[in-house]
Amino acid sequence: MDFTRKAKWTFVLVTILFSLVQSSSANHTSVNDTSIEMIHVGLILDAQSWVGKIVDSCISLAISDFYSRNRHYQTKLIVHTRDSEGDSLLVLSQALVLLENFKLDAIIVAENSAAVKILAELGSRVKIPIISLFAAGPSLSFSEYPYLIQIGQDESSQAKVIAAIAEAFSWRSVTLIYEDNDPARPILSNANTCFDQHVALLASSTDEEIVEQLRNLMSLQTTVLLVHMSPTLASRLFLNGRRLGMMSQGYAWITTDMITNFMNSMDSSVIESMQGVVGFKPHIPASKELRKLAIRWRSKNLNENQNLEEMEINVYGIWSYDMVWAVATAAERVMTRYPHILHQVTRMNMNFTTIRSSQSGLVFMDEILQSRFKGISGGFQLTNGRLIPKEFEIVDVFKGERIIGYWNPGNGITSLMKQENHNEMNSTSSSKLESVIWPGGTMNIPKGWSLHGKRLRIGVPANNGFREIISVTRDPRTNETTVTGYCVDVFKEAVQSLGYEVHYDFIPFEDASGKIAGPYDDLILQVYYKNYDAVVGDTTILARRFQYVDFTMPFTDIGIGTVVPKINKKSIWIFLMPLSGDLWITTAAFFILTGLVVWFIERPINEEFQGSPCEQIGMIFWYSFSTLVFAHSKGEAVEQLAKFVVIIWVFVVLIITSSYTATLASMLTVQQIELNSKQDYVGYHYGFVLSRAVSNLNFKNPRLKPYNSPEEYADALGRGSNNGGVSAIIDEIPYLKVFLAKYPSDYTIIKSMTTSGGFGFVFPKGSPLVQDISSAIMRLREEEKLQFVENKWFNSTESIFTDQDTTSNPSRLNLHSFGGLFLVTGISSTSALLLCLFQKSRAIIIREFKFFLDSMDSVKDYLKVQRYFTTPTILFN
Repeated sequence: MDFTRKAKWTFVLVTILFSLVQSSSANHTSVNDTSIEMIHVGLILDAQSWVGKIVDSCISLAISDFYSRNRHYQTKLIVHTRDSEGDSLLVLSQALVLLENFKLDAIIVAENSAAVKILAELGSRVKIPIISLFAAGPSLSFSEYPYLIQIGQDESSQAKVIAAIAEAFSWRSVTLIYEDNDPARPILSNANTCFDQHVALLASSTDEEIVEQLRNLMSLQTTVLLVHMSPTLASRLFLNGRRLGMMSQGYAWITTDMITNFMNSMDSSVIESMQGVVGFKPHIPASKELRKLAIRWRSKNLNENQNLEEMEINVYGIWSYDMVWAVATAAERVMTRYPHILHQVTRMNMNFTTIRSSQSGLVFMDEILQSRFKGISGGFQLTNGRLIPKEFEIVDVFKGERIIGYWNPGNGITSLMKQENHNEMNSTSSSKLESVIWPGGTMNIPKGWSLHGKRLRIGVPANNGFREIISVTRDPRTNETTVTGYCVDVFKEAVQSLGYEVHYDFIPFEDASGKIAGPYDDLILQVYYKNYDAVVGDTTILARRFQYVDFTMPFTDIGIGTVVPKINKKSIWIFLMPLSGDLWITTAAFFILTGLVVWFIERPINEEFQGSPCEQIGMIFWYSFSTLVFAHSKGEAVEQLAKFVVIIWVFVVLIITSSYTATLASMLTVQQIELNSKQDYVGYHYGFVLSRAVSNLNFKNPRLKPYNSPEEYADALGRGSNNGGVSAIIDEIPYLKVFLAKYPSDYTIIKSMTTSGGFGFVFPKGSPLVQDISSAIMRLREEEKLQFVENKWFNSTESIFTDQDTTSNPSRLNLHSFGGLFLVTGISSTSALLLCLFQKSRAIIIREFKFFLDSMDSVKDYLKVQRYFTTPTILFN
C-alpha cells in the first residue's frame, strides 16, 4: 500500500517536473526565435521530376545539418518551395507569387528552362540573387546579369567532351537523339559541328513513335548515337532500342550528364538494356563526408517515405547541398557586418503586381560570391558567378557503372592514374581510357558506321579505248557483264584488305549502244543524285568536283605528261647538234687565234715552232687543237706569256667540252620539243580537261586534236604535224604509261607539273568508306602490292620518266652562253700578244743602241791610231 502510494507520488512529481522543463524549454525557444533573423529563400522546381525530388530533399537536409552544427548563428534560412510542373511560364509565375508574398533574399531555381533568363532579368530589377542549379549557357554572362549564379558546365563544354570521346575512338560522325524541350535543345546550337544528323523526341512520344525513329536510324550508316534527354524518356528509348537489336555489337551509345547523373537511380531492366553504354558526368571526388551524406540522405528518405527509395544522391543534390551552406554562411556574415540592412524593405510596382524587395541584395550577392570552403563537391568557389566542375568522369555501363577516364578543359582526356599524366603527353586519347566493354559484350571498338548488309551499286565508265585501265565486256550468249582493268583490281585489293565485308555490284555507265552514257562529270553526279553508291574507274580528282562528292586518295601517279617521238639516233650529223653554228665558228676561230698567238710568242726561241712555212702552219693547228685532249708532249711552251695564254684557253676548252658532252647525252635521251608555232599540232585524250594543262606546259597557240586509244596516239605521232598527225601528246600519266608499255622503243615521256590529282574512287559526301579505302590504298602502296598490280596491267618494271619537264628540256648551246669565256680568252691572248710585241720592239731598240755604242767606240779607236801616226811627221817638218 505504501509502495503504491509512493509510486503514485513519484509519478506525479516526475510529471510536474517534466512539465516545468518543457515550459521552460518552450519559453527559451520562443525567446531565441524572436532574436533570430529569418532569411527567406524561394525554391522553384518540378516536384515530379527526378531532379526536383533530389534537390528538394538535399536542400532540406542541408539546412538541418548546417544549423545543427551552427546553433549560435543569428540567421536562419526559411525555404518557400513552389512547384513549376516543368512549365517555363509557371516558373516565372511562381517567382512573382513568392516575391509578392515574402521578402525574399534569394531564389533558387532547379529548372533548366528558358525562364531562367527572364528570372535573371527579374533578379537584376529587384536586386536579389537568382541561383540556377543548371548552367544556362554562355549567353547569360555575369557582366550582363550580375545577380545570376549558375552551377555546372554549359552545353558548349559538354559538346567538347562529346567531340573528345568521338576523336578518341576515331568516329567521324555522330547522330544526336535529343528531347525536344528547353533543357535539351541548347546542345544543338553549341555542337552543330559534332553531329551530322539529329532526331528529336517528345516526352509525350509513344513507344510506337520511338520505335519508328529508331528504325529510321537503323537504315543510316552511322552507328554512333548520342542521347541527350531526361532519364524518364531515355529509359523508354533504351528499352525499345534493345528490342530492335540496336544494343548489339557494332553500335556505340553515348549519354550526356542529363542521363548519366541518374544511372544509379534507374530501374534494373533499364540498366540491363544499357549494357555497353559510355556516358559522362561531372566528377565529384570521393570522401568520407560524401559517404556519410549519402547514408544520411537515404535514411532520411526512407523515414519520410518520399518515394525516393530507388534513387541515389547525385551531383544535383550535392551541388544544392553545398549552395545552401554558401547561402546560409553569407546570410550570417551580412547579419554580422550589416545588421541594419536586413530589416529594410522596398516595395516595387511591376505593372500588374506589387513585390517586396530587400535592400541587402547587393551585399548578400557579394558575400555569396566570396564564399570559399571545402564542400561535399570539393573546393567551393564561384568564378564570374559560376560554380564550374573542374572535371568530367567518363563511365562505361556494364554490370554496373565503371569509370574509364576523365576529361578536363586543360588536358582533354586523362587516365585514371592522374599522377602519371606527365608520361602521357604523346599517347593517344583512346589509350588513356580504360578498356571499354561495348554493346554486345565485345571489347572491339565500333568503327562508327555500318552498311547493314547493303550491296553497293558501283558505277563504272564504259570502254574508253584504254582497256588496261578499265574495260567493260558483255557476253552475247549469257548477257553477263564483266568489268576488268587496273582500277578494278586496285579497288578489289583495297576492299579485301578491310577488316569487314563490303558487298558490291559493278554497273556500267553506258547507253543502248554500249558507249559511255555521257562525260565523266555526269557519271560522278550519279553518286550525288544517289543513283550510284560509288564510282570505280579513271575518274580524275579535281577541286571543283569536291562540292558534290568525296574522293579517296589517288591510287595512280599524279599529274600530266607529254609524249614525243624519240630522237633519230642514226643521224650521222647528230654530234653537231649540241652547239649552234655561230658557236662552232667562234670556237674554231679561237682555236686558230690561240695557236697563232702561241706560235708568235714561241717561234723565236723554241725550235719546235721553227722550220719551213708548212711545218710552222702545221704546228699552229696541232698545238691549238691538241688542247681538246690536253696532249702537249710536242711543242711544249717555253715563254711565260705563252704558258699564260695556254692555261686560259685550256680552262675555256674544259668548259666547252663538258657542256658539249652533257648536251649531247641529253639529246640522245630526250628529244627537244618546241611546240611554239601555229604549224605544230598537239594530241590529247578525248574528255581530258586541257585548259590548265596547256597553260602549264607553256604551249603557245597549240592546235589540238582529240584521240581515244593508244593505237590512235601512235599513228598520229608517227605521221607528225606536217602529215596530218601531231608533234606531241599530252595526257594524264596513267594513260601515257599504257601507251608507252605498248610502244616503249619509239616514244618517250616527259613528266610535267602536277596539275591534276590522279585517279581516285568516288563516294558520296561524308561516306565513312572514303577514309577506310584511302587507308587501304596507302597500305597497298607501302606493301608494293599497288606496284605489282601496275606491272600486271602496264607491263612496266622500271620508271618510264625522264624526270624532266618541258621548261628544262636540253637545248642547243649558243654563242651567248659562252660569251664571257670567249671574252676572257680573247683579252688574255690579245694582252699576251701586245706584251710580246712590246718586248720584241724593246729588244730591237736596245740591240740597235748597243750597236751604235759599239760603232762609236770603234771610231774613237781609229782616230787615236791616226793621231799617233801623224804626229812624228809634223815634228820632222
